[in-house]
Parts: sequence; C-alpha cells; structure tokens
Amino acid sequence: MKCPVCNHENGNASFCERCGSNLTPSSPTADSAQDQQSAAAEPEYTRWSSTQATPSHAPISSNTPSAPRPVQHVSESSDSTGTEGASASGDNNTNQWNNIVQNEKVQQAKEVSKQYLSYFLSVLTRPYQTMKTVGEQHSLNGWITMALIALLSSTYFLITFGRMDMDGLFIGGFIRPLLFTAISLVVAIALMYAILKIEKITFRPKTLVAQFGTLLVPAVASLVLANLFIVISYSIAIFFLVVSFLIIFVSLNTVLFQYPLNRTKAAIDSMYSVLIANVVLFYILYRLLATMIMGLISLMFSPFGRM
Repeated sequence: MKCPVCNHENGNASFCERCGSNLTPSSPTADSAQDQQSAAAEPEYTRWSSTQATPSHAPISSNTPSAPRPVQHVSESSDSTGTEGASASGDNNTNQWNNIVQNEKVQQAKEVSKQYLSYFLSVLTRPYQTMKTVGEQHSLNGWITMALIALLSSTYFLITFGRMDMDGLFIGGFIRPLLFTAISLVVAIALMYAILKIEKITFRPKTLVAQFGTLLVPAVASLVLANLFIVISYSIAIFFLVVSFLIIFVSLNTVLFQYPLNRTKAAIDSMYSVLIANVVLFYILYRLLATMIMGLISLMFSPFGRM
C-alpha cells in the first residue's frame, strides 16, 4: 500500500515503514470518537480557558452570551441618591454661609462696641479738644452717642413713673420720649446745617455730626447717673437729667461758634440765627417734657388710660 504522506510502497502493512503513518483507512465515526476521547482526557480548566479566550480580531458570534447590562433601577437609585446628597450638601453650604455671615456681624458689633468704649472714655476727659480733631470717620460714633441719649432719657422716664405702679407706661413712658429725644437731636443737626449754609461756610455734614456727637458724650454720662440715682434720690436724678439737656444746648452753640460766622453780609446777623436755633430746640424739648408729664398725669387719673 502506498503511503499517502511520503509515497512509499509498504505492501499490506498497517503503518508506513518510512514515516510510520497510519495506513488503515479511518471512518468519520472513529475520528469523532477519538476526538471525544482526547477532549475527555483534556483537563477541565484547559477547555474552559480555551473557550473563554477569544481573539480580539475574531468576530463575536450571535450565540455568544454578552456581558450583563446594569439594571435600570440601580442607576435611578444612584441618581436619586446623588441628588439627595447634592441637596444635602447645598443645605449644609447654606447653613455654613449663614453662620459665617452671623459670625461676621457679631464680630463687627464687638469691634464697634470696643472702639466706641475707648472713644467714649477718651472724649469724656477732654470733649472740646477732641471735637476739634475728629473727622468724617467718627460720624458713626456721633450717631451712637445720640442713640444712647435717646435711649437713656426714655429709660429714665419709664423707671421714674414705673415706680408708681401704673399700667400702660411702655408707650407713654418709653416709646414717646424715645421718639421726642431722637427728633430733638436730629432737629439740632438740621438747625446747625441750615445756619452754616446761610453763612455760606464750607463744611462736611459727616464732620458736623461727628463734632456734635463728640460734645454730647458728657450728656450720656449724666443720663447714666440720672438713671442710677432714681432709686436713691429723685432730686439728684432730676438734676442730672437737666444737666444732660443743658449739654445739648451747649454742644449746639459750641459747634456753631467754632466756624467763622458772619463773614458775609447776610440778611440776619449770626447772633440772631444762633438764638433762633436755640429757641427752636428749647421749644421741642419743652414739648417733650410737657407731653410726658401731661400724658402720665392723664394715665394716673383716667380709668380709661390703663391698659
């Protein structure tokens, strides 16, 4: 028999004498059985790895199972979780920002109070000398001084008439004198402003407020003493109250006369313009005291005045 591999004549032999090839014709069934036996003899992990290892250039068969897709509701839950986390972080950021703003306001209030306390103590010893050196940057201290005067004067009236065990004193004994005193101080600034404008004097309004507020610092100290002496003696308390109101008049005149008045031929002399300003301010303060006293007397004797 001729070998199909090397073409060597072997006779009736089953294997080639030269190359040793099998000369027995094999059937397809035998081949498949041999393949199955070899496959069974092959280790399990080798067959699994050979089936999993697919060349990158080989086309993927439609029968090959594809990778599992992520479930949709998982992504939705993650999105919702992310949204909730973002909203929570946004709320935290807002709260942190509010806390920062509040802390900044508290710190600013502390700084202003510390600065005003040192300003108050320095001015109290030499108010006139300090008044000549203040500028626009001290206008805030001037407004704080005027606010303290309005608050302390109304507190004086509230404590004085509150000791009479009367009802309904908050509006008549605190709010009304607070407003009247604040109006009186604002009117004093307006009168000084008007006089300086009539005299055609160049000035800065903020500096004017700072100068007037500097001279009012002793009035604050006098009102503090008036409130303290209410418990001890009414006469001493009234004395300090009157002194505080006199300081307002002295401050108005001192600020005006430090400017070079009567430099022009105005229709009215500077002496009379300053006098008019004092009369207007005196009338407003007089109305304050008269309204306070008459209102409290009506509360004492009228049964409808009690709240």
